[in-house]
Amino acid sequence: MKRLLSLAGIATVISVFISCSGEKNSMAGRPQVLRATDQSGLVKDNVTYYDEEIKAKQRSYKKELMGQWNIVVMHRQQRAVPEDLSNVTLVFNDTSFTGKAPCNNMGGSYMLKGTSIKFSNIYSTKMACSNLEQETAFIKLMEETVSAYSVSDSKLLLRDGSSNIVFECVRSN
Repeated sequence: MKRLLSLAGIATVISVFISCSGEKNSMAGRPQVLRATDQSGLVKDNVTYYDEEIKAKQRSYKKELMGQWNIVVMHRQQRAVPEDLSNVTLVFNDTSFTGKAPCNNMGGSYMLKGTSIKFSNIYSTKMACSNLEQETAFIKLMEETVSAYSVSDSKLLLRDGSSNIVFECVRSN
């Protein structure tokens, strides 16, 4: 019996040791809500909530883009020698465009979002000419590379995703 009581005493001492050496219940490192009291003694949180959504709208440059542009320079790659183009045009309508590629007439649709532009569904006539390779590269750049634009009164720059100029255009009279 003595042995049983001494084992029980040792177990009690061990459990006290374990409970004392464990992690203390402190508020260190935990977020706390700061509270303040007003004049009436009511507790108020120090947090402000807004019930309005924050709305942002990108400016549209569609008005400046509308009309006919002559494409005068094409950059196939950033550091490649720019190619001069002649008689190549783009005419922007509401959601579609028409124009003349280096050889054939072409058209398609475009979509704007702020200064982003996406050309799609590009079609062209299939007449043979000496600049057919240049025209193929031209249409491929429009569909796959051009993704942004900047426009002023007389100049339009069509750019890729890294803001490199792909096409330089001037407004047609």
